[in-house]
Parts: sequence; structure tokens; C-alpha cells
Amino acid sequence: LAQLAARTTLAATGSGDLASLAKRAAATPIDCAAKLDYANALAAHGDYEPALEELLAIVRADRGFGDDAGRKGMLTIFEALGADSDLARRFRRELASAINR
Repeated sequence: LAQLAARTTLAATGSGDLASLAKRAAATPIDCAAKLDYANALAAHGDYEPALEELLAIVRADRGFGDDAGRKGMLTIFEALGADSDLARRFRRELASAINR
């Protein structure tokens, strides 16, 4: 049930044209707002790995951005993926490393 709720949340947060959002996020690597919009759109489409990469970049660039939006977004995706997900395990380690540096 938690997985379904997390996936519903992700689907509701992401919108927009992926190509234009990708271009905007790539054009200014430190633009956390652009990266967050792109990550949300990716997650809404079920593209969790690239979404996690964008969210991790936000955490590394500005941990406090958007009231810790990068970390919170990652946690929602981890929940959507489920406890047994190798992808979630890998990015949990990366998130912990980014937070503890």
C-alpha cells in the first residue's frame, strides 16, 4: 500500500515535456529548480534511475534547496521502488554519502 501511495504521489508531482525539462536541467547544472522539475517529470513517467540522479545532484549542490526537496524526493522514490529494490539500495548509499560528506 505504501508503494502504491508513493507512486501516486510521484505521478501527481511531475508534468511537462521531458525533452524541454532535460534541456533546461542540463543547460544550467546548478539550477536546482530545473533539476527538481525534471526529476519530478521523470519519476512521474516511472524513469526512477535518472530521477534519482537528478535529485542526488540537488542534494550535492544545495542540501537545503526547497526545504530539502532533493532528499525528500529520493525518499518518495525509494518507497515507490520497495524495500527489496537494488536501485533504491544503491541510491540510499549515495544519498548517505552525499549527506555525510
